[in-house]
Amino acid sequence: MKLRIALAAAAAGMAMASGATAAPASANTTAQANIVAPGQLSATRDLEFGTIAKPTTGTTTVTVASAATATATPQVSGGNAFVPTSGLAHAAVFHLVGANAQTYTVSANSLSFTGAAGNLGSVGSESPVAASGTLNTLPASGTDDLYIGGHFDITPTTTVQSYAGTLSLTVNFN
Repeated sequence: MKLRIALAAAAAGMAMASGATAAPASANTTAQANIVAPGQLSATRDLEFGTIAKPTTGTTTVTVASAATATATPQVSGGNAFVPTSGLAHAAVFHLVGANAQTYTVSANSLSFTGAAGNLGSVGSESPVAASGTLNTLPASGTDDLYIGGHFDITPTTTVQSYAGTLSLTVNFN
């Protein structure tokens, strides 16, 4: 009996010793991180109205549409103002950088002309148009351009001069 106990103890000791010297088991898995730059917005082209001959009668509204075109001719309505040279206008372009299919909202979009009080009336910006065709959602590339036009009124009393202003856009990335 003592022999059996001694053999059992020896076998258990060998099992423990062989388990302690066996190679450790290991496994791998992948790690993933998606890092994007914070939402970025930059102006890449100015809003240009071109040259407009003021009306001699009535009020004329001058509009550059929010369109993805290299050149345009402003639309004039009312009064008898006209555009003497076509193709000198274009919408402003703002470039957005975010993530694939990231959503955003345009929270502010405004146009103003410094020192234009009493000369340019009803100054305002047009609604943005996305180059991708989907406003408020970036395409798979994570980048898009927004085209923004503007409008103002002129009358026979509008001072003849060059007017400069600011088109502002605020975008909130979600």
